[in-house]
Amino acid sequence: MFKGITTAILAAHTDEVWHVEWSHDGNYLASASKDKTAIIWRVGSETETSKQEYMPELILGDHPYSVGCLAWSIDDSILLTNAEHFIKLWNTKTGLCIRILDTHLETVTALTWLPDGSGFISGSLDRKIILWDADGKQRDTWGTMSIRVTDLAVTPDFTRLVAIGIHQLLPAPSVTAIDPNQQRGQAGEAATPPTGRNQPQAKDTENRMIIYDLATKQIESSVRLEGELTSVKISQDSQYALINHAPDEIHLWDLSVGQLARKFSGQRQGRHVIRSCFGGIDGNFVVSGSEDGNVYIWHRDTVALPEVLSGHGSGSVSSVAWNPKNDRMFASCSDDNTIRIWEAPMIHSPYDSTADHQLVQNRELEVMTQPDGDDLGSGT
Repeated sequence: MFKGITTAILAAHTDEVWHVEWSHDGNYLASASKDKTAIIWRVGSETETSKQEYMPELILGDHPYSVGCLAWSIDDSILLTNAEHFIKLWNTKTGLCIRILDTHLETVTALTWLPDGSGFISGSLDRKIILWDADGKQRDTWGTMSIRVTDLAVTPDFTRLVAIGIHQLLPAPSVTAIDPNQQRGQAGEAATPPTGRNQPQAKDTENRMIIYDLATKQIESSVRLEGELTSVKISQDSQYALINHAPDEIHLWDLSVGQLARKFSGQRQGRHVIRSCFGGIDGNFVVSGSEDGNVYIWHRDTVALPEVLSGHGSGSVSSVAWNPKNDRMFASCSDDNTIRIWEAPMIHSPYDSTADHQLVQNRELEVMTQPDGDDLGSGT
């Protein structure tokens, strides 16, 4: 069971927060916002009172538009951010922008690093997937595809690329450059995030998941799915793809057999981009945000829903991210302009020392009685 409580509220953004991702070492959290900034938060070392502090280490501004997605390099030295069709590479130690890429012609909706750290892949609504070197030089491309990519992911075993998006039934028209200001209006400034995926779907399109052989770029399978597809995550064993599926479902696909394994329901998703993830020991939890402002946690294998965590304000909880080095901690971000850190309190055995047990009790009391007036113990 994951009995989560809020142990920190991060409130430096001035507008909706759309995406959060932990660094691979678990010491930093990056957030992307409608306020045209990305923030790298530092997780402070535990003190004698066992209280961790979260503070903005770097504020990455100078984005021409809202920031929709981000991705850490494998060694955590570079952070990728997007602003509409632009991709920026940031030095995570200095906060300096290393390079700006503007090859895509429409909104970039996905950024992911290769498992070996040699480069990264971007996907866009312009129906293009591009492979880049780690320094931002274009290495390869999948060409013009049949889908407007809404998200993609690479399996940890380095064998497959899974892309989701809107499939064009009729021959796709050629893509031409779009004025950024015009494009921004088409995307919809109020969307979460602004990818245009909340627009009515044309009759000559359908939603698809496409699985590619990463080495050859050949299609292994293409599956038609009902409803809009907004995010995809791959399990650490490379067997499962977790896909947010509007309306109101999350699908778990078994990539080894190409079949739907399970469905998770209860959360609300209809108009906005919602991102889910695996978490806990061996990825045994599935966690997702929701348009009702809550965070939902299921057991991956039983589909049981042990936790619905409240606490965020009005608006959608857009993204969740589990700390890769702490099985008891994850983050969520919301349209209420904040990020929440959730943790499961330590459960000590009767053999633990009295001093250690009292330390945990003191921390839990401190978390529950923060002086800012916000009830941090908001988990059910």
